[in-house]
Amino acid sequence: MKRKLTCLFLLVFFAMNCFSQKKFALISGKIISANSPVSNVNIVNLNTKLGIVSNDEGEFDMMVSLNDTLLFSSIEYEIKKIRITENHLKYKRILVELMPSINELDEVFIEGLSGNLNYDINKVPNDTIKKHTFILKPGDLKKQLPADTHGFLKAPNVNPFSMGGGGVGLPDKRYEAEQRLKQEIARKKQFPSKIIKQLGLDYFTDKLHIPEEKIDHFLAYCENRNIINEYYKNNLLEVIQILREESKSYYEIKE
Repeated sequence: MKRKLTCLFLLVFFAMNCFSQKKFALISGKIISANSPVSNVNIVNLNTKLGIVSNDEGEFDMMVSLNDTLLFSSIEYEIKKIRITENHLKYKRILVELMPSINELDEVFIEGLSGNLNYDINKVPNDTIKKHTFILKPGDLKKQLPADTHGFLKAPNVNPFSMGGGGVGLPDKRYEAEQRLKQEIARKKQFPSKIIKQLGLDYFTDKLHIPEEKIDHFLAYCENRNIINEYYKNNLLEVIQILREESKSYYEIKE
C-alpha cells in the first residue's frame, strides 16, 4: 500500500514539474495583407482551444506557449497556421500576412461561335420585340407637369358620385368627409350593443344599477369622457373605469 502511494506521489510530482517548466508568454501580433491591416480575423490557439478576434488595426494579444499552433481564418483570406517558436516567446511579437482567397470559376463554353468577331456579329438573330413609338423632344423637357393632387404614391379614390356614377376620379374632399362622418356614426350606433354584449346585461343592471331601458341613455351620457374612442382602442379597463365613475353621477341626476 505504501509503495502504491509513493508511486502516485512521484507521478503527480513529475507531472507538476513538467507543467511548471512549460513556458507561457503573452505575445502581441498584427495581421496584414498587402501592407494593410486586416480586422475581424479569427485567431484560435489549437492547443488551448482559446480564441480571439483582431481589432480594427489588425492587432491582437494572446497567451501562448512553445509549439502552440495558431490558426488564422477569415472569409476573404486563405487559412493560415503558425507554430510558436522560441523567437516568438523571446520577442513577444508576431507578424502575420494573409493572402486573399481566390474563387476560381468553372470554364464556360459557348456553342455556335467561331471566334471571328465580324462573322459572329452577322449571325446574331434579328430582334423580334417591337420597339416603342414614344418620342421625347427637347422641348418636352421644359414642360411643367400638373400638380400632384392625390399625394405621393397614393392611388386615386373611387368616387361613385363623380364621372357619371362609377368611374375613377380624383379625390373629393367633401366625399371623403362624408365617408368619415358615416363611419363615425356607424361606430357610435354599434357601440351600445357591442359593449353590452361584451360586459353582459347584468353588469349594467346589477353592478352599475342602471335600468335596462336607460342603458342606451346612460352610454350617451358617458360620451363626454371619450368612452367610444377608448373602446375602439381596446382600452377596456379604461372603459370600465369610466362606466363606474359616471354611473354614480348619472344615478344622482336620475334621482
